[in-house]
Amino acid sequence: MKLLRYIIRHNKAMLALAIIISFIAGISSASLVALIGQRLTSPDPLGFVFIGYFAGLVVVVLLAELLAKWLLIRLTAWSSYHLRMNLSRQILNTPLRHLEETGSPRLLSMLTEDVRHISQALHQIPSLCISTAIMVACSVYLAWLSPLALLILLLLIAPATFGHRILQQKGKQVFAQALKLQDQRFEHFKALTEGIKELKLHQRRRHTFLHELLEPVAVAFQKKLITGRTWHEVATTWSQSLYFIFILGLFGLAAISRTSPDILTGYTLVALYMQTYVARFLNAFPSWSTAEVTLKKIESLGFTLETPDEISVLQQRTLHTNVHLELRGVTHTYTSDSDDRHFTLGPLDLTLHSGELIFLTGGNGSGKTTLIKTLASLYTPEHGEVRLNGTPVSAQNRAAYRQHFSLVFADFYLFEQLLGLEETNLDQKARYYLEKLQLEHKVSIKHGHLSTTNLSTGQRKRLALLTAYLEDRPIYIFDEWAASQDPVFREIFYRQLLPELKARNKLIIVISHDDQYFDVADRIIKLDYGKISEDQ
Repeated sequence: MKLLRYIIRHNKAMLALAIIISFIAGISSASLVALIGQRLTSPDPLGFVFIGYFAGLVVVVLLAELLAKWLLIRLTAWSSYHLRMNLSRQILNTPLRHLEETGSPRLLSMLTEDVRHISQALHQIPSLCISTAIMVACSVYLAWLSPLALLILLLLIAPATFGHRILQQKGKQVFAQALKLQDQRFEHFKALTEGIKELKLHQRRRHTFLHELLEPVAVAFQKKLITGRTWHEVATTWSQSLYFIFILGLFGLAAISRTSPDILTGYTLVALYMQTYVARFLNAFPSWSTAEVTLKKIESLGFTLETPDEISVLQQRTLHTNVHLELRGVTHTYTSDSDDRHFTLGPLDLTLHSGELIFLTGGNGSGKTTLIKTLASLYTPEHGEVRLNGTPVSAQNRAAYRQHFSLVFADFYLFEQLLGLEETNLDQKARYYLEKLQLEHKVSIKHGHLSTTNLSTGQRKRLALLTAYLEDRPIYIFDEWAASQDPVFREIFYRQLLPELKARNKLIIVISHDDQYFDVADRIIKLDYGKISEDQ
């Protein structure tokens, strides 16, 4: 029902028109069958009136079905598009911490396989509408022929529907289990693609990964999928078998009540004709059951079919060139799902301002990355507040606040285009920085497109720094940026690039363990398990 409400909400006019045309096709089809039935029992010779009427109905049926299918195909295609885009917008709007807890394999599975399952259900709408229209029209014709025979048909539909529902429910339960295995498959596929070098270098690791991790999950997934689909097919076969019982009942009815051959012929012909459309109608239910399970899974991840309110409108805001950041009693806590341990950053009290070059140090797990994510409002503190020039950061101004930061993460992602940078002479400015970063012989730029990103990790980080330079924001944060640089460029970064940014009145925060360059910093802040142990 949620899927139907989603379709109706976004495509009311097109859906209404398609349903009307589907019912025209259904009524015309029933009329065509009735005409054939009457002709089979008529002693009159074939006439031009019958031929003209027959030909006219055929044209109406074919054109109406074609138009209805075309409308519904457009409707389902655009519904699938809007669904995928809405989920993408929700991912962009969802707090980073929740996305990290969900994990990229689940998100990728949702955007690909889960949306595909829902799209398959949407693609069944043409068959559902046309089949429903034809069954309703044929039922009206059957009632006109013999109400008693229609009553027998309805009495048979009741157990058929009940049995079909029970069998479909079993298939739905099995498919819900298959979806959980699907997420595990994506986790293993991610490990396969990202860990391919390590797997190639270690034969026993490769064998164990393939035969003890990937293969068992893949086999279990296929078995659940086969079992679920088998239950759906058994349900469909169960419903279809009752048609032959119905036809046998018609012969029994004819023997008991002396039903006329005309009615018996008409009923048999219509029943056999309806069988195809009933089968199409029932065949659509597995896809809808799958979509229902998939929707529950998507909602369990914190996403819905609703269209998010944000992101569509791009608001131009003036950035503060002089910034004064304050953290007052800020804490952020999260729990690891794997071992139920939790880590708490803070409470922290910290003041930072433009023109400062700050080194952030501390051991692994001390909270350095958590601090910079909280500072950039990618994490929302549970307690305390972050202030920019005296104004607290809240849900209303958080998006504008984030625009003050250029942050190069340790696990950064490098886009092949300079997205969102539409200033004049962009290519010229980019070439200047390519030379400054000693990449002009490796990378060229044209219309904001980088010629390649297939470089070493250190060179890719320089390209990430190029993007940060072009953004020209008041706050720069570098997370272990120099760790992958050669000694020569590491020297350039600390002794030349950072002082230049400072001279431009930028606030610069550098996560670093390179103590030989600590003399460059104005302040050194050391974290120890979420607390500031030194600030000098």
